[in-house]
Amino acid sequence: MPNLTIPSEILLFSLRRSSPLLWLLTIAFGCSPSPAPVPTTSSSPTTSEQIEANSPRDSYSKPPSLTASTDFHFRDATLAWKLDFNRFDDVQGKNLIQEANGGGVAAFDYDLDGRLDVFFTQGSRLPRKNIAREFSNEMFRNLGHLEKVTQSAGLTSYGFHAGCVAGDVDEDGFSDLYVTAYGRSSLWHNNGDGTFGEISDSSRAVVDSWSTSAALADVNDDGLLDLFVVTYVLADDDPPKICTDPGSPTGTKQCPPTLFPAIDDVLLINDGFGGFVDVTREAGIIGRDGKGLGVVVSDLDGDALPDIFVVNDGTPCFLYKRLKGETRTGKNGIRIPQFEECAAEFGVAQNGEGAATAAMGIAHGDYDRDGWIDLFVTNFYLEANTLFRNLKGQGFLDVSASSRIGPATRMTLGFGTEFLDVDHDGWLDLAIANGHIEDRTWGGQEPYKMRPHLFRNDRNGKFTDVAATAGPYFQSQWVGRGLAIGDLDRDGDLDLVVSHQTAPSALLLNETPAKANSIIIRPVGRGASPRSGIGTRVVAQGVSPLMMRDIAGGGSFQSASALELHLGLAGRDTFDELQLTWADGQIDRWPDVKEGYYIAIEGRGIYKINSDQP
Repeated sequence: MPNLTIPSEILLFSLRRSSPLLWLLTIAFGCSPSPAPVPTTSSSPTTSEQIEANSPRDSYSKPPSLTASTDFHFRDATLAWKLDFNRFDDVQGKNLIQEANGGGVAAFDYDLDGRLDVFFTQGSRLPRKNIAREFSNEMFRNLGHLEKVTQSAGLTSYGFHAGCVAGDVDEDGFSDLYVTAYGRSSLWHNNGDGTFGEISDSSRAVVDSWSTSAALADVNDDGLLDLFVVTYVLADDDPPKICTDPGSPTGTKQCPPTLFPAIDDVLLINDGFGGFVDVTREAGIIGRDGKGLGVVVSDLDGDALPDIFVVNDGTPCFLYKRLKGETRTGKNGIRIPQFEECAAEFGVAQNGEGAATAAMGIAHGDYDRDGWIDLFVTNFYLEANTLFRNLKGQGFLDVSASSRIGPATRMTLGFGTEFLDVDHDGWLDLAIANGHIEDRTWGGQEPYKMRPHLFRNDRNGKFTDVAATAGPYFQSQWVGRGLAIGDLDRDGDLDLVVSHQTAPSALLLNETPAKANSIIIRPVGRGASPRSGIGTRVVAQGVSPLMMRDIAGGGSFQSASALELHLGLAGRDTFDELQLTWADGQIDRWPDVKEGYYIAIEGRGIYKINSDQP
């Protein structure tokens, strides 16, 4: 073990919070972190309007030294990194609705060694009474390659699992794991020693129906991560509903979700004592007939409060706006936030044509750099995907056609999706996993496997699909489902992990020859901000147009991306100042931040971690 000089501020913080987070990161990278200047702090929340007013505006201007587009390139490192995961959905030729959605993937550092690990959800045989001990969820530890550690980590679990989300629900410094399912969801406590233990019953976090995506976020301002669970439809598997199609080789087709009753979504508040309390109705989560598949929790209207956006399959989407100053007190002192469903008023219940789409996944981010979070929704085959531009907190406008994303996605069926800055030019690009819900190639018209999309942000409100030149993976066809992003090889850019059906899942390492470096920040909240950093927002000061990133709850489809902030330097050597607003409203400012990987502790400082190895 190397001799280490640990800054007293880090050591003191670790001892106070009973967490070896930064100490373990220091060990992992084999160096002593160098502290940047302790930030100036402020307790006043920063709204999107204030951010916009304090930042220079030169809409769609090109950053310095980046006058030509960079060719995007991702290397399929699945075999090289020893990733070996096949999703099993028990496809029996009956086209059961349970077979369609596939599984999810989470990228998170479960053992605090500074590397992002990967977790996949697994399916099972149907009906569920026939579940055999043969197909388990899988955890892969990142050692510069991916080593399967499911059994030693205590995560072996059998069931028809769907999505997953990671976050520190008990504030002990280690990320816990929530897994949704067709059946019984589960919560897994990270013991801090490389193992997990299931605490589903004792925590009262079980949703005993068909749950799909989930989001962890502090929705009631107490510094603890709460849980929003999206649910789908009520569909039996013993016997299952089977729809016939005389023209099909099997004589069946997948039953549309319109034939099944919807299940209500669930909001669980963290009680701070290892459990959760269901406050769904009391909090105003009252959307009906919502056959939910995706969710994201973020401040969408600039009032510094978290809002909840849920996309539904064939029915209007939900937008739950958090109401300012209307938190109630429930049993045992639980703070119950109040929400109002206003998707129609904000223009996101349906697309710009007034149609409720069969929506699956969600990407969120400020793609046009105006200081407001925009939304992107993946839809069904022959339905264009939807890009909603945020109109400064007053609503959203469907710009799918003018952005060129709509026409390019009409002939694909999208699931997992994320915004990411592929080439460090400061502008958010877009990745989408595609694949049909059933094999209808016998009809000669609808494809089953599909090529993924990779859209380059052209910095003028438009996107160009560059998948055809981004590497062999993007030139191949897949049945894509979950998608997560994060810097797995710790080289400063964002990589992709994709969960497939009918084929092994994939790890795609970003090898785009970027003309700029980047900054990656892992935020660690204190006090009234969650430890996991969910709800933080960073703005690069003095940059035109404005550059803002945030860490939201949920996103993509049944998947969880790394809880880190990535900012492309866009040809600069440094940012004059980074302003980070924490979930509790406190603001930290750090001057002269150069490229590299950082740990930021709320109110304490920002620490650069140097590494020559992934």
